[in-house]
Amino acid sequence: MGKEEEIKARVFQGALNYVRETHPAAIDTAYNYFWDDQQPDEFMGGVALELGFINFEDWLIFDYKANEEKESFLSIYVNRNPCPGDGDAEVVDKIKGSVLSLYEVDSVLLDKKVQLRDLLRGGEFPLRDKPLTRGLKKGDIFATRLLKLDGHYVMSGCVYPYASEQKDQVLRYVDKQFIRFKRNVDPEGTMEGYLKDYGDVFNLIWMKYIMDPASNAA
Repeated sequence: MGKEEEIKARVFQGALNYVRETHPAAIDTAYNYFWDDQQPDEFMGGVALELGFINFEDWLIFDYKANEEKESFLSIYVNRNPCPGDGDAEVVDKIKGSVLSLYEVDSVLLDKKVQLRDLLRGGEFPLRDKPLTRGLKKGDIFATRLLKLDGHYVMSGCVYPYASEQKDQVLRYVDKQFIRFKRNVDPEGTMEGYLKDYGDVFNLIWMKYIMDPASNAA
């Protein structure tokens, strides 16, 4: 793990501990919103349930609007606890604006380097995080948060996996919600802005498929 990844991990854990200690009611509110008032342990278990909690904590710190000013808990934490280490502020600036997006695996090379394509915002990204890319194959799709740290792209740790045959359904569902966002919230809105405000859309789709694998999310 590089220096910037270590800083990110430390700042993220600090923010998470801060929220647990000072905003327990907000966690409950965010939890109910994220899971659409469902209880995840009633429809998933094992690795999926563990991943669901990782995904929730990632979204809670990076994306959840914690106050009337629509600040994230990450922003609130670093404003109240200035990062003391060398390079901390630069890393925080890098990760504060990150968003969840939907990616497709374009290729997997022999050294396990994975080439990802962003299906919603465009662009291709090499991913060398071997523990997180193990088992990926061309055509796989998943939502995640990519961060550029130490000169290369890494995943923040969260992932929402979908079957490759669900690709068009997922894209249609997100596009429909984006159109609704532009109609009801921000007529000039961009996909980037939508994903920053409503990244939980990927969890809602993931939930639908887990609860009913034959469902059409769109």
